[in-house]
This record gives sequence, structure tokens and C-alpha cells, in this order.
Amino acid sequence: MGRLFGEPSRIAARATAGRLAVLYDGGCEMCRNVAAGILRYDNTGELELFDANDPSARAHFPELRLGDLLYELHVIDDRGRVYRGARAVNEILRRQSGLRSLLAYLWYFPGYAWVADRQYKAIAGARRRDADAPVAAASARQP
Repeated sequence: MGRLFGEPSRIAARATAGRLAVLYDGGCEMCRNVAAGILRYDNTGELELFDANDPSARAHFPELRLGDLLYELHVIDDRGRVYRGARAVNEILRRQSGLRSLLAYLWYFPGYAWVADRQYKAIAGARRRDADAPVAAASARQP
């Protein structure tokens, strides 16, 4: 079924046990706003946010290429599974508690994954990287 429909790739590096590592482009204002929104939305306390531009964050996940990290949001779980783009957003939603997790089930409606992926790519393609963006700390939420 492929990556679009939930077959994540795997890497040797992993998130802290019981957590999800979220890697975003800290050199993009929209991406920083999305990362802040993810933290506000999260009701589990199990997300660790990393600026992909930070060398220490990339050192923690050396198998992931910087160009790929800057292209789309990446989520890595504690088993080394890597989710990208719209599927990464779905995984964050799936891990939420209570009613918030119900949004993740939209993924199973016919055609939704395809539409979500296309919409994610359209939005990501329209974003702009900041020329003078500061490099953030390795993690906005420490384990």
C-alpha cells in the first residue's frame, strides 16, 4: 500500500520510549507556527519537537537527510518508524487522548489519505524559508 497509506519506513534511531519525535523546519515561520500549534493541541505530553536545522537534532537521527527534513514534517516513534508529511500529522492525531484522536480516523475514509497528502504538499510547497531565521534549541520539549 505504500507510504501514503501508512507503511512507514524504519530507521535505527528512535524517539524516547513512549514518545514521538517531531522534526520540523525551524527556518520557516509557518513551520514554527505549526510546531507551536502541535504543542498546544497535544493532550498527551508525549511529543518531543526538534528543529531539523539544529545539528544536535540531526545527530540524534543521522539516517534522515536534511533536505528531506526541510521538505516535509517528520515524526519518528520509539520503534524507529518514520512518518512524513500528512501521514505524520495523522500519527500525531492518532496518539492524542479522547475525542482528539477521532480526527485520525478520517484517514480510513476512501480517498481521504490521497486528498490529505495532496493538500499537505500544496501548503508545504507554498511556504517560504526565512533568510535570517534563528536556529532553535534541539528540543522545544525535553524528555
